[in-house]
Amino acid sequence: MSASDQSGFWADVVCQAFTPLVPRRARSHMATSIAPEGMPGWVSSAPLDGTNCAEIAACTQLLTHGSSEVRRSTDDVLFVNLQLEGTCQGEQDGERCTVTPGSFAVYDTTRPYSLEFREDDHNLWRALSFRVRQEDWFALTRQRPRTSAAVNGRNGPGAIAASMMVSLWKQRTHFSSDSVPMLDRAFTEVLISAIGSPESSGDIEAAVDSLPVQEHVIEMARRHIRSALPLGRVTAGEVARASCVSVRSLHRSFESSGTTFAECVRTERFLAARRDLRVTDRAVPISEIAARWGFCDSSHLTRTFRAMEGCTPSEFRERTDGDPRPVAVASTGPSVCAPVRDQRRPNNFRRGASG
Repeated sequence: MSASDQSGFWADVVCQAFTPLVPRRARSHMATSIAPEGMPGWVSSAPLDGTNCAEIAACTQLLTHGSSEVRRSTDDVLFVNLQLEGTCQGEQDGERCTVTPGSFAVYDTTRPYSLEFREDDHNLWRALSFRVRQEDWFALTRQRPRTSAAVNGRNGPGAIAASMMVSLWKQRTHFSSDSVPMLDRAFTEVLISAIGSPESSGDIEAAVDSLPVQEHVIEMARRHIRSALPLGRVTAGEVARASCVSVRSLHRSFESSGTTFAECVRTERFLAARRDLRVTDRAVPISEIAARWGFCDSSHLTRTFRAMEGCTPSEFRERTDGDPRPVAVASTGPSVCAPVRDQRRPNNFRRGASG
């Protein structure tokens, strides 16, 4: 299927099967995606009783359920999306949340909302989506569900709800006709409990002081920095958005690891230029490599090399002549962003600058 056919299929068939949605891929989505064109993805769905269950996987994209889509909706339903891989930044009624793997959020189709899904670690994002009829919800409670609020699927009632979603999906072919209505009702009751539970509430912003979340944020930020460096200046705002956190949380995550966002950008810029000097043909001018990775000029690159490598770019090229192996810039942890620099260099960067 061609790239244009993929986009049309996703918009006309897949999105319409759940609720009217408008999929869109901006340039920033395609620049950091394993699929730079088209709309690759797949959906598998099955009914429970009144609730419908589905597993979805797709590329980085923005899905919008706007005012016109609300008018075209034929059913009043709630969507409960449990993130399995990648991340989702949701927004409804002015509330925004970041949903990471193991967490979920609820959205009401009677009002506009948007979902920006992003791939993680070069894999398609993946989620379980349960469509719950609002009449079934309000038959059990008068409380309106809080929408666009990430629910922690690892603690308290949120963990029970998330586990139940996974079990219902995996065991969907093994239920008897008598058990299906009871399981459907039980899931709605557990969901009501989870959404109103203080133990389960909170998203990555509230949990950013935990080490695993900080490492996750840094890893996502580092990958985006590398992909964005050839495109020009890298700002904390765009990296925070790509990492699905606030700018404040982005800075706090870097500071907790003993470095800063600006230092990480400088280090990644240096490592990229260092790699190019080692693997590119000697006929490629050093000034061209400097420009490619965002240095003002070859003098700027030379000063950076003296501080971080203890030699000039030309001397480094001579020293590594004949060695075709690239310098690895990947790492299993966020420590790659730690500064590789001469400790005598003054620490005079600005907090939000990219270096």
